[in-house]
Amino acid sequence: MSATMPDTPRGGVTTPAGGNGREPLIRLEGIHKWFGNLHVLKGIDTQLLPGEVLVLIGPSGSGKSTLLRCTNLLEEPTLGHVWFEGRDLTDIRTNLNEVRTRIGIVFQAFNLFPHKTALQNITLALEKVLRVDAKEARDRAMEQLSRVGLAEKADSYPGQLSGGQQQRVAIARALAMKPKLMLFDEVTSALDPELVGEVLAVMRQLAEEGMTMMVVTHEMGFAREVGNRMLFMADGIVMEEGDPREMFRNPQHERTKKFLSQIL
Repeated sequence: MSATMPDTPRGGVTTPAGGNGREPLIRLEGIHKWFGNLHVLKGIDTQLLPGEVLVLIGPSGSGKSTLLRCTNLLEEPTLGHVWFEGRDLTDIRTNLNEVRTRIGIVFQAFNLFPHKTALQNITLALEKVLRVDAKEARDRAMEQLSRVGLAEKADSYPGQLSGGQQQRVAIARALAMKPKLMLFDEVTSALDPELVGEVLAVMRQLAEEGMTMMVVTHEMGFAREVGNRMLFMADGIVMEEGDPREMFRNPQHERTKKFLSQIL
């Protein structure tokens, strides 16, 4: 990008994940994001190795969801670069629609078509975007509905499903595209407390199967148990990064200590 880098301290300078010689699946370099005069992200650097689960925590307004959305350029960084499988997604020559078929994203809102069944909500993108034939699309959709424990709800409409079931259909829809990376943006925050566990169980299963995941969440138990690495964000920068269990046990930054003391 042609913009000039401001004289802003770079936030969130992280050490490379792993160190075992594997190439990162995705790498974010110097990510800045402004919305008008509001400087939301202030030079974030991070990366994910294949199979890693990166958890983003922090107070509301810290930039977590914006960073996640910059990862597949749903929000275009004002400055910086996003590399996925060795390709610079911020290069205008990159076909983002093609790349996004390999990056699944699930939001707080389920975004299901109310006039289509659970099965049809999944097959639609397979047929229209990937040009998969109807039989293969149905087979792939049923496979993923089974994976999230909803095979028996294939012919149900969203209005006939609980919030947790709708969110699991949304996850199945993303998984049917066979993504290399899954992004989860506070996917349980709109659910009733008794429905949160069923969605987290699916995400936990994905992590155990080796899916690379970036997760914005307020579910601290999930972050501690499932995350390989955790970023604590505040004011648009990464204040602290490390192993989730160690960060919960012994946070180093005062902002991290204050945040965790208020929610634990």
